[in-house]
Amino acid sequence: MKKANEILNIVKSKPYFKSIHKYSCFNKLMHLLPPRFQKAIAFFYIRNNTLFGGLSHPGYKMELNYNKDLVKALLKEIIKSDNECSKIFTDVNKIEFFISKFHTPAPYVASDSVPKYKELASGDFELNVKDSEILEIFQKIKKDIENNLE
Repeated sequence: MKKANEILNIVKSKPYFKSIHKYSCFNKLMHLLPPRFQKAIAFFYIRNNTLFGGLSHPGYKMELNYNKDLVKALLKEIIKSDNECSKIFTDVNKIEFFISKFHTPAPYVASDSVPKYKELASGDFELNVKDSEILEIFQKIKKDIENNLE
């Protein structure tokens, strides 16, 4: 029985799954970047010998434009070390970054926790009010405080 890794390598070697191979090479490049840049870049693609990186937030654009040399150095390392990815990255002459509106935002994790705290008020206070409407409101507040104590 073949292992999953062997099956994936066979599938990647087929010419009609060329995009999967490119995607794995882009992931290798992404994982070589520092963690702050990994969060910044949503995806890569190559067009006309230019490597494009779609950014997830506009604040990263200037920082990555200043660090293009780092990305170029990482590309050279991938070309030297990985023969399969070298076919994809050898023709890259230029690197451009742009702000993408087509990125997947980080998943929102909703917390179900309700803040639990001990009621500090005891509900023991005198109601010296002559107005009946205000007296009803204060009595309602007093009952709520007593219910929270339980």
